[in-house]
Amino acid sequence: MRRSHIAHKIGRLVGILVLVLFVIFPFIQMVSVSLKGPREQFLIPPTIVPKHPTLKNYVQAWQQPGFIRYFINSLGLTSGTMLFVTTISLFGAYAFTRLKFRVKSLMLTIILFSQMFCLGAIMVPIYKIFGNLGLIDTYAGLIIAYIGFYVPVAIWLLRSFILSIPNEIEEAAQVDGCTKVQAFFKVGLPLLRPGIGATAAYVFFVTWQEFLFALIFMSSANHRTLPIGILDFVGQYETNWGSLMAASVLISIPVFIMFIFIQKHFIAGLMKGAIKG
Repeated sequence: MRRSHIAHKIGRLVGILVLVLFVIFPFIQMVSVSLKGPREQFLIPPTIVPKHPTLKNYVQAWQQPGFIRYFINSLGLTSGTMLFVTTISLFGAYAFTRLKFRVKSLMLTIILFSQMFCLGAIMVPIYKIFGNLGLIDTYAGLIIAYIGFYVPVAIWLLRSFILSIPNEIEEAAQVDGCTKVQAFFKVGLPLLRPGIGATAAYVFFVTWQEFLFALIFMSSANHRTLPIGILDFVGQYETNWGSLMAASVLISIPVFIMFIFIQKHFIAGLMKGAIKG
């Protein structure tokens, strides 16, 4: 019985290690190629650890015309989208959870079914509507499009967090003299920090790497985002793989920073909520 238990634990550990290697191997390969010179990139058999590591590819990627502008564009667009989507979703999720109105179930169902539409099927009418409104090739238009697609998911995500908070906590605050709005901001909102952090992280990740809308809606080079701008490293007859991989690593850095920040905030929020509970 004990041997069977040990074998099961070893098998599970091996399975986890294989899965982790499968997930992180593309990133390892990306970092490896970004540190190699042109000749070493095409060695057969390929090497994981560069024999002569160099940062030249990173310098070339950062000095690529327009790369810094693309970086700033993506950062501003992602931050704005994250702020608007998280705020709208927070109040929407609270309304669907705490307030009572007749069409609540119907509206929740409609929000859920709205995510079943294929993005490509509705791209043309959206583009036509935005074109008539003068929102093509504008950050406002792209943010509005992102809000329309990310808010439904964010509402369902935040709603699950709000449902986990007993309604009696806010009712007790109202008994002590708080209005419903004050009870939400003073009592409910601090307990929702983990949910807000998770939602903000979700919106940041999906917006930072979004490609299709940014490609179609942003026609001018000055308004491009990083997922579009990285195509500058791909030429018609050759591709600068070293600079392309270096640019990919640079693009990943804000995602890792955001993840580390949200992870700390998420754990702190959980601990604070547990102590208050």
